[in-house]
Amino acid sequence: MEDLEKIIEAILFALGREISVEEIATTLEIEEKYIEEAMQKLSQRYSQETAITLVKVNGMYQLVTNAKYYDQVSKFVENTKRKNLSSSAQETLSIIAYNPKITKSEIEAIRGVNSDFAVNRLLECGLIEEVARLNLPGRPAAYSVTNEFLKCCGIHELNELPEFDKIHIKDEQLLVSNYEKKEGR
Repeated sequence: MEDLEKIIEAILFALGREISVEEIATTLEIEEKYIEEAMQKLSQRYSQETAITLVKVNGMYQLVTNAKYYDQVSKFVENTKRKNLSSSAQETLSIIAYNPKITKSEIEAIRGVNSDFAVNRLLECGLIEEVARLNLPGRPAAYSVTNEFLKCCGIHELNELPEFDKIHIKDEQLLVSNYEKKEGR
């Protein structure tokens, strides 16, 4: 298909969300190898100095704003996903990131407190999602982090997170200050 690269670019732009090669191939009824080739060409084109970049996270592609322009763009766009997270929500998020497919009761066992609000807040922000219902009494939901979480962290896969036992917080105030600076606060 002659204009495949342009068609895929238009799909990515119009969707505004991530999409897999398989989904595009199935919808357009084109072999995946041709979609992959077009994605590679688009990736090369967007790797140049542009305001938009093509990211690949967990095998999914999405057109996003170049991070270099975040401060300027954020003045014009209300970003509801970057609301402040409470320390309990941050703690819950880290537990889920390091323990994919974890239930709320398992989170509460680790934290020692009710985690309903934190889990609901993370779901609302699109940082976690329900990935399964376990075959246990009450059919509890299992949660994992989303691709949005990976993008916020600037990583492509969960295995890029630092090893849990090697994390040391030396200066919590510095950590908070750096977070706020990154978030444009």
